[in-house]
Amino acid sequence: MSEYNVCGVLVMARPERSPEVERALLELPGVEVHARGDDGKLVVTVEGPVSARCADTITEMALIDGVISASMVYHEIDPEPEEPGYQQEQAQ
Repeated sequence: MSEYNVCGVLVMARPERSPEVERALLELPGVEVHARGDDGKLVVTVEGPVSARCADTITEMALIDGVISASMVYHEIDPEPEEPGYQQEQAQ
């Protein structure tokens, strides 16, 4: 079995830079922006099969110009079966 990682991240951006920070975040692989506030807060997820890559992506977020901080607030690791049809068999 392999695994699939989902990380919840709170990104604090300078409010005046928030739109361009959001655009830069969306260019990163596996990143989705789910909510944004007028105060520069962005709620983001990073998803992928390798936890180290997710961690690298969070580091990349913190380095975006206009970002004050990027903090992981949630991390889930789901087992992902390698065999086709595994989930269908389990559901029956």
